[in-house]
Amino acid sequence: MFAVGTAAASILLLASCGLLGPNRDADGRVTETAVIGSTQLLEGDCFSFVEGSNLSEASVTPCANPHDYIVIGTGELDASTVESAGGVQNAVNVACADSFAAFKETVAEGVRPTQEFIVATEDRDGKKITLYSCLATDADA
Repeated sequence: MFAVGTAAASILLLASCGLLGPNRDADGRVTETAVIGSTQLLEGDCFSFVEGSNLSEASVTPCANPHDYIVIGTGELDASTVESAGGVQNAVNVACADSFAAFKETVAEGVRPTQEFIVATEDRDGKKITLYSCLATDADA
């Protein structure tokens, strides 16, 4: 009962703080700037990290507004995939490679976006899952 009450209280707290996510249109695009946890970003989101947040918070904004990054892919990896790749960095790099290559094809000639990642882990039914977001610096910003 305590866990259910705590979870309900947490959800209410998050809802009242606007931390459940930014306002989005029917296509899922952000319609107004909001600060969210960086692990809440979705593919296609344009954002900048919040200064002083140690990269844990992002100011997500409509892509027409100034921003530093765009999320070009998201996914999750199980522990065996991470282990067989030789670690999280290698596994996520491989998982994001196609998304980054496709993104590079869309930028203007001479523009060199950089690739970065947001990585988090969660425990699901006793198994460690690595969640990742593939990021690119956005020259169109």
